[in-house]
Amino acid sequence: LTCLALYACLGPPTFSDSKPESNPLATKIASPTITNMPTPMTTEMPSPSPVETTNSAPASTTERQVPAGCSIYFNTATYQNNEYEVCTAYVVNAAEVALQGMYKFGNNSFDIPAQAARHHFETRFWGEPRQSVENEVATWPETDRVLGNSVEESVSAISVTVDLQDNRALLSTEESWKVTAPDGTVLHDDQLHVKDITMCSGKLPGHPLHEWMVVSRSRLPDFDCTGFDRANGIEP
Repeated sequence: LTCLALYACLGPPTFSDSKPESNPLATKIASPTITNMPTPMTTEMPSPSPVETTNSAPASTTERQVPAGCSIYFNTATYQNNEYEVCTAYVVNAAEVALQGMYKFGNNSFDIPAQAARHHFETRFWGEPRQSVENEVATWPETDRVLGNSVEESVSAISVTVDLQDNRALLSTEESWKVTAPDGTVLHDDQLHVKDITMCSGKLPGHPLHEWMVVSRSRLPDFDCTGFDRANGIEP
């Protein structure tokens, strides 16, 4: 009854149009703005462009992406005998890694870099090509510099012919090599010479994959790679 009496005298209650007071604990805290952040670097290598149906290399292929002179062999519609694999095997694995390592550390007095360089070199170079390089390096004065000699090189493929049935490849390259000792003495200087190369494919003991090996510094289209592999305990 009391409530009814108050309702009759005072009328219905009124409500304020003002917004309820905000709860400071519920207020969203704005995230600070960070400016001038460096762009993250990526280590992902660029993928080669799709294979085209012409004899030219893909438009976006550059010499930074593929070994010099090898880009044309991306076109597997024209080159179907693993020419790109062979080109890369010589320009990169044999020349720019194995041979350069031998030139750089072959005369080093520290056993670890010298033996590692020689071991890798001997998996890629066989017979006369191996012997000629090792004989030359043996005449160089020994160096005790851990960083080894300075090597300037340029290797570019001119032509690649592959016979998969006989595991044989013939290449012509244009190469420049200059090896300088830590004291500035020039040990080897061979500028812009065209070289002919014969390579054989085989699986070395203890190696999981087949590799292309330099067996001659001449073009030998009749070289018996199967006999070479058998004579050296290499799986064809």
